[in-house]
Amino acid sequence: MASEKVKLGAVLIVGILGSGLADYFLTTAGYPGLGRTVWAIGYATMVLVIWYIWIRPLDFSGPTS
Repeated sequence: MASEKVKLGAVLIVGILGSGLADYFLTTAGYPGLGRTVWAIGYATMVLVIWYIWIRPLDFSGPTS
């Protein structure tokens, strides 16, 4: 089973690299608007996945007296 760091790294790579490559190829194919849209959706999805899986469960409350 993959560790949490490997899973986080995979999400980051797919979210950043995958979205960027899709944007690049769509823009060079003559679809710059679609490329920007795909990049924005992919990047936002990566941020939401990271928030939902790794950040949301954290307890940021301080110690109680």
